[in-house]
Amino acid sequence: MFWLHGEDLPADVGNERFCAMHLAYIAVFLIATVLYALFYRKLDEKQRRTAERITGSLVFFFGFCEYFITFLVGRFTIYTLPIHVCSLMYMLVPLHAWTNTARPGSFGAKLHAFLGAVIFHPGILGAWAALLFPDWLYYPFWNYLSICGFMGHGMVSVYGASVLLRNAEAPEPKKLILRDFARSAAFLLSGILVMYFFDRATDTNYWFMAGPGNDSPLTFAYEAGGYGGYLLTFIGVGTAVTFLWYGLRYLFLLRRKHK
Repeated sequence: MFWLHGEDLPADVGNERFCAMHLAYIAVFLIATVLYALFYRKLDEKQRRTAERITGSLVFFFGFCEYFITFLVGRFTIYTLPIHVCSLMYMLVPLHAWTNTARPGSFGAKLHAFLGAVIFHPGILGAWAALLFPDWLYYPFWNYLSICGFMGHGMVSVYGASVLLRNAEAPEPKKLILRDFARSAAFLLSGILVMYFFDRATDTNYWFMAGPGNDSPLTFAYEAGGYGGYLLTFIGVGTAVTFLWYGLRYLFLLRRKHK
């Protein structure tokens, strides 16, 4: 069962959302993220860079295992490309980690700052959306796709703690928020545009631009209002969550600044 993929699975081997094992994964990575943040706060600069590189490499490891095994079992197709938002994090997080010693003002430093904004949003939000509403629950928990899915997304969350704490003492919170929002918006808007046309041309559903994912909480919008209703709901929910996420970060930065 560990190696089976998609249509190779027997019927009824999956799991319910928020079953005991699913809740255990959520609890583990919530606790792991908090503990990593507490641990990270006590490190000096050199130790922080090492911790980031180790954690970022683990993100890449689980992502690589997922796609490499998919290739080995002969199921790597146009429908399993690593171009979902969270799949891109498997590559962008380690790249962010391994550019943390770039010389200020260099291309590497600018890339590092851009990737930090993208990891904060949509990276962390996407990882937790996937952990809460995984579209791989029809796999048994001991299947490689389930293990790598939970571990990869969970490690993105853990790494995200370092991104948040890096900016915890920003001298100009408003400037930081606006700059990061512009960077993540450029990433998201360009990605949405590319994926919309890619999905239409290939009959795929990357970035869920063609419809809700398997067992998505937004399925009701698609059933009630068709594709137009789904897209409007998707954009509306995404916009609301984005402003809430940045608002919480801004309040956190203000609180840290006035300590």
